[in-house]
Formats: sequence, C-alpha cells, structure tokens
Amino acid sequence: MKKIFLIAFSCILYTPLVFSQNTLSYTETEAHYNAGVELFEKKAYSAARKEFKNYVDLSSGSINPNKFNIANAEYYSAVSALYTNSLDADIEVHRFVLNHSEHPKAKIIFSDLGENFYEKGDYAKAVEYLSKAIEFRQDNIAIYELRFKLGIAYYQLKDYNKALIEFNYVKRTVAENAINAAYYAAVINFQNENFDDALVDLHRVENVNPYKIEVPNWIGQILYRQEKYDELLAYAEPIIANPNGRKTDEICMVAAEVLFFKNDFEKAAQYYDRFKVLRRGAVEPQLTFRHAYSLYKTEQHEKAIEVFKLIADREDELGQQAAYYLGISALTTGDLNSAMAAFDFARKTDFDLEIKEEASYNYIKVQVEQNNNESAISSLRDYVTAYPNGKYIDEANELMSEVLFETNDYEKAIGYIENLKRTTPKIDEAYQKLCYGQAVIEYNAENFDKAITYFEKAISKPIDRTLAQNAKFWKAESAYAAEKPNVESLYKEIVSSGTREQKNKSLYSLGYISYNNEEYAQALNYFKDFLSASSSSDSQQSREDAQLRIADCYLVRKDFRSALNSYNTAIENNRADKDYALFQKGVTLDFMGRKDEARSTFDQFARLYENSRLLDDALFERGNLELEKNDYLSAITTLSEMLRKRPRSVLVPFALLKRALAYGNVENYDKAISDFKILINRFGNHETANEALIGLRDIMNLTGRSEDFADIADEYQSNNPGSSSAVALQYDAAKNLFYTEKYSSAIPALKRFIQNNPTNTNAKEARYLIAESYYFSDDLKNALPYFKDVADDGQSQWAAKAAIRAANIEFEAGDYRNAVSDFQNVLSSSDSKRDQVAAWEGLFQSYYYLGDYENSIKYSRDAIADGGGVVIGIKNKAELYIGKCHLKRRDFTSAKAQFDKVIGMDKDVNGAEAKYLLGEMLYEGGKYEDAIKEMQSLAQDFGDYVTWYEKAFLLIADCYVGQKDAFMAKATLNSIIENSGNSETVDVAKAKLRNIPK
Repeated sequence: MKKIFLIAFSCILYTPLVFSQNTLSYTETEAHYNAGVELFEKKAYSAARKEFKNYVDLSSGSINPNKFNIANAEYYSAVSALYTNSLDADIEVHRFVLNHSEHPKAKIIFSDLGENFYEKGDYAKAVEYLSKAIEFRQDNIAIYELRFKLGIAYYQLKDYNKALIEFNYVKRTVAENAINAAYYAAVINFQNENFDDALVDLHRVENVNPYKIEVPNWIGQILYRQEKYDELLAYAEPIIANPNGRKTDEICMVAAEVLFFKNDFEKAAQYYDRFKVLRRGAVEPQLTFRHAYSLYKTEQHEKAIEVFKLIADREDELGQQAAYYLGISALTTGDLNSAMAAFDFARKTDFDLEIKEEASYNYIKVQVEQNNNESAISSLRDYVTAYPNGKYIDEANELMSEVLFETNDYEKAIGYIENLKRTTPKIDEAYQKLCYGQAVIEYNAENFDKAITYFEKAISKPIDRTLAQNAKFWKAESAYAAEKPNVESLYKEIVSSGTREQKNKSLYSLGYISYNNEEYAQALNYFKDFLSASSSSDSQQSREDAQLRIADCYLVRKDFRSALNSYNTAIENNRADKDYALFQKGVTLDFMGRKDEARSTFDQFARLYENSRLLDDALFERGNLELEKNDYLSAITTLSEMLRKRPRSVLVPFALLKRALAYGNVENYDKAISDFKILINRFGNHETANEALIGLRDIMNLTGRSEDFADIADEYQSNNPGSSSAVALQYDAAKNLFYTEKYSSAIPALKRFIQNNPTNTNAKEARYLIAESYYFSDDLKNALPYFKDVADDGQSQWAAKAAIRAANIEFEAGDYRNAVSDFQNVLSSSDSKRDQVAAWEGLFQSYYYLGDYENSIKYSRDAIADGGGVVIGIKNKAELYIGKCHLKRRDFTSAKAQFDKVIGMDKDVNGAEAKYLLGEMLYEGGKYEDAIKEMQSLAQDFGDYVTWYEKAFLLIADCYVGQKDAFMAKATLNSIIENSGNSETVDVAKAKLRNIPK
C-alpha cells in the first residue's frame, strides 16, 4: 500500500512542476512580444525589431506557438526595419507577405512600405510598393490617398502619362487631395497641350488656395494659345483690374500681346507697363520691343525711350528696329544726342535695308541740327554714294549744298561753291557768309590783302544786305590798314550809305587819313564831324582820341589858342591819354612863347606821369626850355634825370648832345667830352653824331687836347663807313638771306656780322632778324633770348615787336610771369593800338593762369574799353576771361551771368567755351539733364568749333554715366571714337568707355 502511495504522490508532485515550467516559458516569450509592442509605440524601432525577432525565434521552438502574434511580430519587425532604413527591410516585408498572405496586415504592408519610400523621396521605390498596395484592393478613402501619392511619385519621375491617370482617378473622388489632383492634372494637360482638359481642372481650382494665386496666369496662357482672344480679354481684364492677391504678370503679358496685335496700343501699353513692374526677371526681347512700340504709338516717347534702350544695342533685326524707333522718339523729345546715337546704330546694320536708309538720312539731319557740319558732310557723301536713287537723294543733295557752306573750313567751302556749275539763293547766302567769315579771320591775322579779297567776294553776293554793308566797311578798314591808295573813296561811300555806327567810324578814319596825309584842315573837319555825329554812348576811346587829333590839327596849323583850349578839354574830360594832352599842352605853350608856363606844365607832367611813355619827351622838352633860358645847371639836372629814368629812349642821343653842350657852357669839359664820346661810340650813325664830333673837336681844341681828337675821329670813321664799304655790303647780303626766307643761312651770316662789327649801328637790326629767323624756323628756344635782348634795349624800331614776340613765346611755354613782364614792356614802348590790344590780351590771359584774377579782370576791362574797334572779337574774349575769373573764385552767380553775356555777343569760339563752362558748372552740381541740354545747345549753336564740340560730347557722356544710362553713354563715346579726327579726343573717349560697367 505504501509503495503505491509513494508513486502516486510522486506523480502528483511531478505534474504540477511540468505545468509550471510551461507557463513560465510562455510568459517569458510573450514578454518579448509585449516589450516589442511597447517599444514600437514609443517609436524605438531598432529595439522593438530586436524584441520582435527574439519573440519569433523563441516562438518557433514552442510546442504551442501563438501564430497570430508571431505574424504580428513579423509584421512589426518588417515595419520597424522600414522605419530604421534597414537594408533588408523590403526583403523582410516580402517574406511577411509571402508567409502570411491571408493576414490582415499583409494587405497594408505595401502601403506602409510605399509611403515610407514616398516620404523619403525615393519615388521609384514608392511607385513599386504603392502600385502593389492598391492592387486587388477595393476603393476607399485610404486607397484614394495612396493613388494621389502614386500620382505624385510618377510626376516626380516625369512619367506624366501614368501620373495623369492617377490624378484623373483621384480628382473625381471625395478624397482630401481631389482638388490637388485636379491641379496636377491641369498642369500635365497644359504641358501636353491638352488645353480644354486643362481649362476644366484650372477652373475647378481657380478659387482655391494656394492655386488661385497662379491659376489666372495659366488660364490666360491657355486662352492665348487657343487664340480665343476675345474670351481671353473678357477673362483677363477684370482680374487685372482687381487682382485680389493673384499673380497677374503672365495674364497682363498675354492681354497686352492680344491688344498689341489688335492695334489697341493704348491699352497694350498699360498692360505691358503692369507686366514690366510685376515681372522681375528677364523679359523676352520681342515683348520688350512691342512694349516700347506701344508706348511710341501712343506718343509716350519718354517712356518709350527707356524701354527701347533695353534692346537697342542688340546686333540683330530687332535691335536695329528698336534703335530706329528710339531715334524717332528721342527726336520728338528734343534729345538730339540720344537720337543721333540711336540712328547711328540702326544705320550700321543691314537686317532691314529700308530702316537702314531711313536711319542714315535721319542721322544726317540730326548732325545738321547739331551743327556737326564736318560729320554731316561725310555722312551725306556716304548716303549719296550708297543710295544714288534713294528715297531722300534730292533732299540729300540740297542738304549737302547747305551744310558744306556752314563748315568752319571756310576756304575749302568757298572753293567748293566756286566750282559749282550752278547755285541757288541758299548757296549764294552761304557763300556770302563764308567769304565774310574768312575775311574776318584774315583781318584779325593782319593779312589785309586777303581780307580785302574775301570782303569783295562777300559784297558780290549781297543776299544779306546787312552783311554786305558790313563787308564794305571792313573792306575799307582793311584797305586803310594796308595803306591802299583808294581807301578814302571807300570810306566816303560808307558815309553816304552805311549804318550810323559805320558812318561815325568812317568819319573817324577819314580824319586820320587826312591827318596822316598832312591835310590838317580836312582832318580837322572830319574829326569835328565825327564828334558831332557820335554820342557818349559810342566808343568813348575814339571820341577822346578825336578830341586830341583836333587839338593836334590846330597845333600844326599854328592856331595855338584853339589847340590849347582843345588840349585843356582833353585833360579835363578824357579817361585815357591825359599824359599826351598835358605834354602837348606844354609844347603848345612853348610855341606861344609862354615858356615859364610850358616849363611848369612839363614839371607837372614829370610829377603826375612818372610811368608814362612820354616822360622822356617831357623831360627833354623841359631841358630844352632850361637851355633856352641859359639855365644850364637845371638843364643838366633835367637831362640827367631823363637819361636815368629812360636809358633806352630814342631821345638818348639828343639828350646826350644837349647835356654835353650844357656841360660845356658851365665849363665842365670832362663831362662834356664824356657825353660826346658816348654819343659818338654808341650812336655813330645817328643824326646827332656829326654835331657831337664837331662839339668834341671844339672842346678839345679849347682845352688843348687836339692831338687826341684824331684818334677819336679815326675810330668814328672805322665804325661808320660809307654805304659802299665792305661792312655795309656784308650786312646787306646777310639781311637779304632773311628776306628771301633762307633762315638757316641768314642766322650764321647775321651772327658773323655782329661778331665782326659789334658796335655797328646795324647790329641792333641784325639781332632782331636773327630772332625772327629762329622764330620762323620754329626754334623758339633760341629765338627768345634775341627777342628779349632787342626788347630790353628799347631804342630800336623793333623793340615793341620783339617784346610781343618774346611775351607770346613765354606765354605758350607757360612762363606766365616773364610773359607779363614783356607784355608790360609792349604797353610802355609801343604807340600802336594793335600792339596795345595784343598786350592787354596777353596780360589778362597770363594773370589768369597765374591765379591773379584781380589783374586779369583789370586788363580784360582795358581791352573791352579800348580794343573793340581794333581787333575783331577781343571784347568777347575779354568778357569770357572775366567770367573764368569769377568761376575760379567760385562766384558761380557772377560767372554764369558773364558766360551768358559772352554767349549772347557772338557765335564765336569764346561763346563756345562759355557755353561749355556753363555745362561743366551744371555737371559738377549734379544737374545732369540740364548739363546735357546745355551741351546739345553748344553743339547746335557752336558746331563749327570742333574742340569745344567734342569736349561737349565727352561731357554729355559723363552726364549719361551720372544718370546711369549706360546705353547712351556707350553710344555717345562710340560715336566720338568713330567720328573724331583728333587722336587725343579718341583716347579720352576710349578710356571713358572702358570704365562704363558692362
């Protein structure tokens, strides 16, 4: 009994143990599953996968595995592999589907895999699995979304046809992405040009965010491509008017295009403007052209210019057309620079030959308008050659005959006209102006014979009667300056037919002619008539001068009382030449026998006019009066003062003779002998030398030194041989080389003469001729010291001319300080009004460059007051320099007023420079548009002055750079480079062109 019990007990004990072990094993395996689920929910996918794999491995050895959980574990393991991007994820998914095809999860695992690849952007894999995910599955919301994603994946892979199938499917469902699918379907249909289908879908989404922003542009493009233009405008215009946050750049563009081709340019321009504002990126050149053309057709030329400039430099047919219409628009606005640049570009391309010809002729007209005559002539010749039967050939030939005769190369133009077989009134008018202009040039250059010839030619074509009358007057002035025999009759003709001013000037000149011919009674009448006919508003200088000549006539005719009264009137009223009047008063009193009053007058002169050129005359006359009174000591003092103050005076020989005689009379024989010797040695050829020789002989005889006189007489004879001597012949031969313009031979010959005969009186003239020879050989460096030597000597007739030459050489070399000294020398040594005007001109220019603006203005005003009747144009130049001085002082208001004055005086080179300086002032002030207009005006009014014309266009280019208008800046500089014949100007233009940004 006991043994059975034990066995039975043993069985009882064993059974629970076995059961307990199975329960523990099951619980431990399920724990892996539960842990995996927990980790999966926490998105700890790698750890979850590990737990699921452990669970599957443990379950596979189990007696009673939980197949459902095993399948779930395999599913979650595969999904975790997907989420952790494991390389074997898709293999694990396939294994799961293969092993558990009936499992519910098998139907969605491909969805998970496909969506995973979709989210990662691996669209090829996404397509593979999403396609499987929807295979054999019934439609529902989830499937619609998978189809949408599949469509997107196809779209991203550019498989648009398959994408379209999916989008078309989804867009007809109630899926959340149905609207999105409709949009993508519209895009694909648009790309495939299935416009009707695209329109259906676009209209479906046109009010849906965010598509409503873009859709109007798409619809507009479709309607435009379908050529449904009226429908397009009906759709587009309300949207353009009220965009309501929608993008309308494309719809503005297609609406503008439709309106353009309907010739509704006004609306087209409006929509193109909107398009240009909305479209930030590049715009097709064709669109830009149509935009600009619409503006052009609606006369919005300023805006058209801006848009045409965007494409007007293209080297194709469109660029040529744009440049041409740019030129027309610029002409309309008066912007001649832009017009010329644009036409220049259009005429140089051959795409449209009709436009090429139109542009060529318009280019010429702008050149003429700008007075760019040289370039216009060249362009006209090109046109006539290129288009012998052209549309504008008649106009071109007529224009050629007008423009040629307005060039500043007057002689060339005159010759051209004179060779024409026939002329027209316009040509005759141009011929008259050219001849007159060339005559003025010759007159100012003192080529009086040539001036007369050209004035006569101007008179021969009396189209402009005023000009013909002026030519008659200046012909008379030229004849007078050239000392022609018939000049009196010329002036008398002017007195009977000229203007009031010309009549007065002619009376004045007739007075001088009679005066110089010693016909003093006639001269007196002419000068009186001049004073009666003229007024204080006329040339004050001429009136004052006439008053003095009247007094001189009275003096010569020995009407001393009238002469004295006239000189007193001049002293009281004249501004200039008071010193001369006072001197002549002294001379008159001397003739009247009023010696003490005469001496007192000369004393007064010496006190008041110590710097006068007549000081030596006054002191000499006072010395003479003292000699006549036998007041020898006073005479010695006065004559010594004269010799000290004016050692280079032409009166020095006379003063030495007079002082020697005075010394002899006070028995100071040594001083007398010394003065006689100086006179004989220095002035051996002078008229006083022989008298000095006699005086010396007498004193030497008186003092018992007769034996010394023979040596002095021999030396005198040696230094002053007769005209037939070898020395005289030598000098005549050397001088002849100079006058036959053999300067290289004349220089050494004249130098040899001076070296061999240093004291010969011809040595002074020889020095002057050496200087002139160097000067005419363009060897200014060697000419200068000789000119200065002659000028500084001051006792020869060449001193003033030498001083002018020296001053001009120094001025041109920039040695303004020494130039001033020599110009001052001219004023003190020359009686010639022309020399004085030349000196004033040199002084106001030299002082300007020295920065002494006060003196520059002073001498400018001297030239204005007294130089106008002597040198044509000097007033204009002097007024210009006053303005330039104000500008240097930064007195811009005064400078502008002065420049405006110069511009209004005459269309000469001074006016051109004044105009340019006004432009520079505006440019420096940042007023670029005003500066451009000023320079355009310069080109129009002063085109003959090439230097300032070219500088004006360089400044215009700078202004365009300042305005950031690269097209016009480049076009302007390229035009300068192509048309200028001045290499310096071209180099400047090229440098500026390189600095303009691309």
